[in-house]
Amino acid sequence: MTVKDGTLVLGTINGDQSAFAELYDRRARLIRAVCYDETHDSHLAAELTQEVFLRAYKNLRRLHDPDKFGSWLVGIARNMCRDWRRKRLREERATTGLAQQRLQAGCQADPPDECLMELRDAIAGRLAQGGRCKSLTQQERLALHAFYLQGRSVEEARGVLGLSRSGFYRVLSSACERLRKLFEGEADDEGCRAIKGSTPLGEVQS
Repeated sequence: MTVKDGTLVLGTINGDQSAFAELYDRRARLIRAVCYDETHDSHLAAELTQEVFLRAYKNLRRLHDPDKFGSWLVGIARNMCRDWRRKRLREERATTGLAQQRLQAGCQADPPDECLMELRDAIAGRLAQGGRCKSLTQQERLALHAFYLQGRSVEEARGVLGLSRSGFYRVLSSACERLRKLFEGEADDEGCRAIKGSTPLGEVQS
């Protein structure tokens, strides 16, 4: 006969470590699926899954109904993924700002290596999402690839696109502005999702 989640939760609270191991075995696959659905990254989903169970373990005594452990755990996972999305958006918006600063400065000096890597990762990730960047023209995509991802100089990049120096700057500036607006739009959408998915009073999920 299968032991109920609630019984295992109470066992864990009373010091039975094997009870929590059983809860992990039962729910880990589901939580990884929830995290992967939010991140589309298997390694990140695995890391978040570990964090979800760690947070759950620390907060077991705050679970009002032990038999609802499964839904409570999913709630924790969604909250953690929401936090991850917010952090990612903040980083992407910051790196897009760095891109615009570099552009406005005439690209006379590169940003520090670690900042440039973050900038390239953010732009690469955004371009890889394809459908979510429909607002970018093909020329803008090529400009971002050549200048930020391939690290070409302005002269090299504009030569690839067949543009004058001023024309290349206009295309690159337009691309950065479109990305900035996209990030801001996602931040607004995230706020709406947070309101719609807010936790009912009386249920603790973190």
